[in-house]
Amino acid sequence: MRISEGSRAAALLIAGLALAACEGLPGAGGPSRATVTVAGEPIVIAGPPGFCIDRETLNVSDFGAFALMSDCALLASGTRAGADSRAALTASISSGGLGGEGDDPVQSLADLAAFAQTGEGRALLGRSGSANGVRILATRQSGEVLFVLVEDRGPQPIAGVDRRFWRAFLEVKDRMAVLSVLGFEDAGLDPQAGLDLLAAFVAALQRANPA
Repeated sequence: MRISEGSRAAALLIAGLALAACEGLPGAGGPSRATVTVAGEPIVIAGPPGFCIDRETLNVSDFGAFALMSDCALLASGTRAGADSRAALTASISSGGLGGEGDDPVQSLADLAAFAQTGEGRALLGRSGSANGVRILATRQSGEVLFVLVEDRGPQPIAGVDRRFWRAFLEVKDRMAVLSVLGFEDAGLDPQAGLDLLAAFVAALQRANPA
């Protein structure tokens, strides 16, 4: 199996998501979308209706961009109390693409799905930073999008977030995007509902960044 350096770099970016998300729950509110420039390419981060960007988590660097999105009412109030929110969303945009130049995105996703089953892959897709206690429960490839259901039983850096969560991998304007749904504990977000929410997140990102 060949995993390109671009895919590895994007996977390494995942490892930083947990800390950023932890620092951003809850936040001070923000817009429903934001435009970030990643390796010279403007990318619009946009989520499903009702989700806004926590401006305190929006970060752009030479390696890519990261943002956390949550219920707009939750962000406006600064508390979860009374907010109809079952999950937070994260978006990470890498400075590289899914594979090397000229690679087939569908094949690159198939390679990435296989990589996710390795120890290194599980460690990167989990939140605890270790492959121990991390399982890949499901992978689903729909066209040029890969969905991965992860379970992490290791030490959690984010309090109050379900140990099972979905990630999606896709390419947007030749940049690799990694989207995640982080369900809150006891919020009633089952795996199918989480997948549906992530699919809506993917669709919103694709609409905001037409080819």
